[in-house]
Amino acid sequence: MAVTYLVSVAVPRDHAETYEALLSGLPGAVVGRRAPLIDTGVDLRNSDDLEVLAYLDLRPDAEDIQPLIDLGDQLTGLSHTPFVIETLPDLDWVAESQSSLTAIHAGRFFLRGSHDPAPVPGGAYELIIDAQNAFGTGHHETTHGCLEMVSEIAKTKGRRRLNVLDMGTGSGVLGLAWCKATKQPLLGSDIDPQAVKVAAVNASLNRVKAYTRFVPAAGIGHREVRKNARYSVVFANILSGHLINLGPSIAAITAPGGLVVLAGLLRKQEKRVSRTFQAHGFIQAHVIRRGPWSILLMRNQRPAAPRQLNRRCQDWSKSIDFH
Repeated sequence: MAVTYLVSVAVPRDHAETYEALLSGLPGAVVGRRAPLIDTGVDLRNSDDLEVLAYLDLRPDAEDIQPLIDLGDQLTGLSHTPFVIETLPDLDWVAESQSSLTAIHAGRFFLRGSHDPAPVPGGAYELIIDAQNAFGTGHHETTHGCLEMVSEIAKTKGRRRLNVLDMGTGSGVLGLAWCKATKQPLLGSDIDPQAVKVAAVNASLNRVKAYTRFVPAAGIGHREVRKNARYSVVFANILSGHLINLGPSIAAITAPGGLVVLAGLLRKQEKRVSRTFQAHGFIQAHVIRRGPWSILLMRNQRPAAPRQLNRRCQDWSKSIDFH
């Protein structure tokens, strides 16, 4: 009999995304929301309250959950936020989490689950992303901000084909968004082999399989990632510590004039991550802030070698207009 564990956190609606993002860092977590059900000792019938849910296949320890809740409280100004750990035998937890996800509009992209028949707004690119054992349904502030970055970069992609890498692809949502908007090829990588499988499935679901290739890799530790360098655009929605550690490697595989989207970092980590890349010849071209999260757009200012065709990349990257 399959056993699933559920962590439930009751918070005001405006702060739900912060706790979702924090709980999504738990191993194998799939997150969702529902109207409050748990007994927290306070009246949770107000429509502004929600329960944030994290479904897990390994039993979590309260000692592992509490620091995440404490960080959420610090970021939101809440205090003593309650949480409950439950055992849910024989639950179809993927279907359960999908049912709590609503369609969202981010940039020129409209994301929905396959269970959701929501109509696609005019002019939007539809992306179907179901909750899986891989991060990235578009509902977290950091992924939402990344999609806005992808939207703006894709609008100024130029006439020539660009070499694009989605590092830490997770569900593949950023790479799939790029392919939907540009019909250009993309290489995605992730340290988690399960994420690579999920991304490939999502590519087929969104009819962009012909443009994508996903490989398991830690950083640039895959021959395919190194062979395809240098990249005109790199998406890196991973944690700040990994961004700092991988800074030299990412810089080495980015073309002169190329763009790097850095995400998965808190506002308080923004300067340190930005300075890491500035030390390798990048400038900060733009920043999007969503709740406690920051998404950085960095441009590689290193001069191109005489025979490298990167001038067009420099020209269009400078013309991006964020609103």
